[in-house]
Amino acid sequence: MPEQARYQLWIIAAAGMVFFVHLGGAHLWDMDEALYASCAREMHERGDWVVPMFNGHLFPEKPPLMFWTMMVGFDLFGVNEFAARFFSAVLGVATALLTFHLGRLLFNVRIGFWAGIITASTIIFTVSARAATVDSALTFLTTAAFLLFALAVAKPGTGFGHRPEAGRGRAGHVLGTRLKAEKCACPLGPPDCGKSPWRLMALMYACLGAAVLAKGPVGAILPLGAMALFLLIERGWRNLLRSAWWMRPFTALVVVAAIALPWYVWVGLRTDWQWPRQFFLEFNLRPFRQPIQGHGDVSSYQWLVAALVSLLYRLYHIPGVLVGFFPWAVFLGPTLVDAVQRMRRRDQTRAGVALAVCWFGTWFVFWSICKTKLPHYLLPAYPALALLTGCFVDRWLTEPASLKVWWLRNAWLSMILVGIGMIIALPIVAARYMPGEARLALIGLIPLLGGAWCWRATARNRHQAAAIGFAVTAVVFLTVVFGFAALRVDRHQNAPAVFAAIRADGSEPSTVPLATYCFFRESLVYYAHRTADCPVTVCDDMRQLRQFLDRPGRRYVLTKDESESEIRAAFAGRIRVINRQRRFLGDGDDLVVLATLPDAVAGGRASETGGRRFPNAL
Repeated sequence: MPEQARYQLWIIAAAGMVFFVHLGGAHLWDMDEALYASCAREMHERGDWVVPMFNGHLFPEKPPLMFWTMMVGFDLFGVNEFAARFFSAVLGVATALLTFHLGRLLFNVRIGFWAGIITASTIIFTVSARAATVDSALTFLTTAAFLLFALAVAKPGTGFGHRPEAGRGRAGHVLGTRLKAEKCACPLGPPDCGKSPWRLMALMYACLGAAVLAKGPVGAILPLGAMALFLLIERGWRNLLRSAWWMRPFTALVVVAAIALPWYVWVGLRTDWQWPRQFFLEFNLRPFRQPIQGHGDVSSYQWLVAALVSLLYRLYHIPGVLVGFFPWAVFLGPTLVDAVQRMRRRDQTRAGVALAVCWFGTWFVFWSICKTKLPHYLLPAYPALALLTGCFVDRWLTEPASLKVWWLRNAWLSMILVGIGMIIALPIVAARYMPGEARLALIGLIPLLGGAWCWRATARNRHQAAAIGFAVTAVVFLTVVFGFAALRVDRHQNAPAVFAAIRADGSEPSTVPLATYCFFRESLVYYAHRTADCPVTVCDDMRQLRQFLDRPGRRYVLTKDESESEIRAAFAGRIRVINRQRRFLGDGDDLVVLATLPDAVAGGRASETGGRRFPNAL
């Protein structure tokens, strides 16, 4: 089998295992998955591909690309969890393959292989590829744009068909492929003429136009900013205008506008311009002025404490990367050193490293400035980090004598300590939030044993075996965590039990009047199968709840246990408890389902649900 085909099959196998094992086994997770899937289902039921709606109200937080992919999934597989997540997983596999080709183009085929494997086996990328969210699609489009940019900037005579000359010396084998010290497969160079390849640039801008439909303007601004920074580094300030012209700005405007603008105009016309106004002013500009959705508000602290918290919060993405890039994060230290050394040597790999550094650095700085912090904001730049880590792994395997052995020992020790920490911490966490799930601690044996095995292999100078063993550990660890352990955690989610109790009470959740009081979870909307004509009523105060309960007919209210006394005083003898359960990943508080009593029995009987008895009348 050709070398490139073999490498790609290994990447597909690893990514497919991590992303697809029990993909639809767990219910949708709050809040993002259930929120976005509910929007897609409402659009699908209405046959409306233009206006996003959630719980009967306009949803101006995200453009439609994510909803379109889910709607296609619903058409293919029915309205279920697998369908909502399917294209995220498919695009996750595709992103790993694009990263392979980027590595092969910028460096050599081995670095491409390791970069593809790394992309497919990190925590944050796995979370996104297995989730009904926009992040997987946005990362795919961003990676495709950078691949096309690299092809456009590549020096003449190089490209996908180019086979680099092999250097002397044999360094072993990886997956049946003989390792050799190779020259850069496709050295990048600054544009030395007035024109860039028109077709490649048009395709690149088409990807960015689709990214605008996935995330908004930031989907195009950040990639273009990283590309401009790379050209500035390569050509200098004196050629700024020539570099800008080389990027074909008019082509960019035409192609991006042709792809993204029609939908924004259409949704504006359909909503009296409310959707564009709220999206651009509320959800694109406000995160830079103040935190949204509670992500990073320090205004309540005293000024000195607030200053310290604010400083630490600016560094939010450092621990975010250490966790999100795990298990490959154990190599981030030597990866940084290797990248700096390659930049200083100014060899054929320098330009590729510079592009990856500009790519990741742009995302890191931009989202560090933003006052709203979420770990997945950096996800579209993770392929760049995978490329840099792939460079380090390739250097480790082909030039092991050039590395300090304590770098590797630190990596294996980190894996061992993470495994020990999971074995100790997971039973404690499970006892508090998920009783009966202490066996989840066994997951820690995977990094523990994997790290120990890699330490032993490195001590015997079996570096190829250690690298492959680490990759296998990463794939197995993530498959077990998200493909199997997640199913155990999922058993404690609230929405399925809530609606099972309502059905046991003789009502259908999709049609019976349903309200929440001082409590809300997006999954309640999705699993109640609510439509725009019958939304879940959200009550924030007693006046709204009274208006809901004073209407005739059977009605249900979902609330927290601390609100029971208030409701008991306001509606004594009129409601009963049909279900009570631990709030999912909460602090032990109960989630209570209240149902109205018929007038004839308002004073009376007790209700029994799930083997527990509660007083009929509150």
